[in-house]
Amino acid sequence: MNPTFAASALAALFTTGVFAQPQIFQTNTGYSRIQNNYSYILPGMPSYGIAQGSIFDIFGVGLATATSDLQSVPLPTVLNKTSVNVTVNGATTQAILYYVSDGQIAAILPSATPVGTGQITVTVNGQTSRPGSITVVQSAFGMLSLNGVGNGPAAVFDVNSQYVGLTNAANPGDFVTLWGTGVGPVTGDETIVQAQVNLTDIPIEVDIGGKPATVQYAGRSIYPGVDQINVQVPPGVSGCHVSVVVRSGDIVSNFGTFPVTSSGRTCSEPVAGMTASQVQTLSSKPVINRGVIDFAGSSASVTFARFTNAQYAARQPFGVISFGDCTVFNFRNANMGLGNPIQPALLDAGPSIRLTTPSSTGIGNVSLPFQDGGYSISDLKPTGSFQGTYTFTGSGGPDIGAFSAQVTWPGGGGSFNFSTPNNATSVTRSNGLTVTWNRPSSTDPDESIQIFGFAFVPNAPIGAEFVCNAPLAAGRFSIPPAVLLALPSQVGLAMPQAQLEVDLVINKTFTAPGADQGFIDFVFTNVEPFSYQ
Repeated sequence: MNPTFAASALAALFTTGVFAQPQIFQTNTGYSRIQNNYSYILPGMPSYGIAQGSIFDIFGVGLATATSDLQSVPLPTVLNKTSVNVTVNGATTQAILYYVSDGQIAAILPSATPVGTGQITVTVNGQTSRPGSITVVQSAFGMLSLNGVGNGPAAVFDVNSQYVGLTNAANPGDFVTLWGTGVGPVTGDETIVQAQVNLTDIPIEVDIGGKPATVQYAGRSIYPGVDQINVQVPPGVSGCHVSVVVRSGDIVSNFGTFPVTSSGRTCSEPVAGMTASQVQTLSSKPVINRGVIDFAGSSASVTFARFTNAQYAARQPFGVISFGDCTVFNFRNANMGLGNPIQPALLDAGPSIRLTTPSSTGIGNVSLPFQDGGYSISDLKPTGSFQGTYTFTGSGGPDIGAFSAQVTWPGGGGSFNFSTPNNATSVTRSNGLTVTWNRPSSTDPDESIQIFGFAFVPNAPIGAEFVCNAPLAAGRFSIPPAVLLALPSQVGLAMPQAQLEVDLVINKTFTAPGADQGFIDFVFTNVEPFSYQ
């Protein structure tokens, strides 16, 4: 029980800034911008809460007279003339400071802070901000992610304190360590090196690949406010992007992924048709050029992008989630933007790309011009059957050479549909949801099912979306309760801001000069309004 944690990984989660009059930012839903330092779940979301003893962030302006370094023990309660007071249920505690800057404070909420809704103030050089709101809970874990904003691949470590990655995948039965903050409160001095305490009185559940995992330890690391969870990978899960989520009651953490393989140490990803050998080859490259072509009936897009090796591992480039699994992303605006800071360099494959469609679609042949680093069109207006072959042809450009990529829709899509139990249009989130679908008479061996859903916070442009992948032949898939609990409730809304979508997907590979890998997708969609209660 003594894994190391790189100080640089912790330091990477604290950003910088500069201004004067203290002001705590407010969200457009009226909440203060107070967030868990690792999950970054926004106030107003169902799993929001700042746990007793956890590291949290305050966002605003004028929060410090100068930017500090990341502090080491013993941690202060006053730093660069900045202090933070939290008052809940008549009791006031003083936050323990890790870092301050003009725009952001990272601090520990003392474990002695009562549970409930209260107020938080920032005092800088004798001037105190207007009170902001804070919701304190006993337990709300935030998981460290590789991109530092709480989504995509998680920073998971093996028993040798090595990062679990594409070529160092975990095996079922292995113990791995998750890092984050918010397991729950402790006693004693929280400004100094911590005694490791297994918080067994707090019900912590960890699901890996949608399956409950054995939790060996869930509690403090030696670092103030930083928690570790040691957990055993359950049998029957595999893929380069297997989900992991931590649950305490109805509060679920941010979702992450990490690689698991049944044997060896290099993962494979059937969702993308990637073998372990191919993953090994790509992982050995300093940069990876990747092409993605999507056709979804009324829209088409083509993107070529260059990832560094580290970006490739951290940005989930194979596909959203492995087969038989789900993941969740929180979005922060009406366009459902994820705010991922890992942005690859976009590549030029020529002035335009030509799309040739079957005559039965009524679309004809169209040109996708190069703009904003990619190629896309969104008003194709199909009038007939989608059956047939679709060809994307590029003449080549400075980064990507001339290429041709094809995908054939075999037909039978018109008969594809899905259903929920008793054809319900709503679900109680804590019960999970089983979706069934018919198998069309005409199929392609590379067809699969993608289940997608989203929900907005009522009257707010924030929310969460989930994505699940399943083999077509399975005929059914059960979405776990932990996935749906991450979505905002639509209870009481006459017109829920939510939906459920089940897509029939063909995923093929293609080659192009200058590209290390290429995927072409055909997506046949079925969308229904849906309410998550």
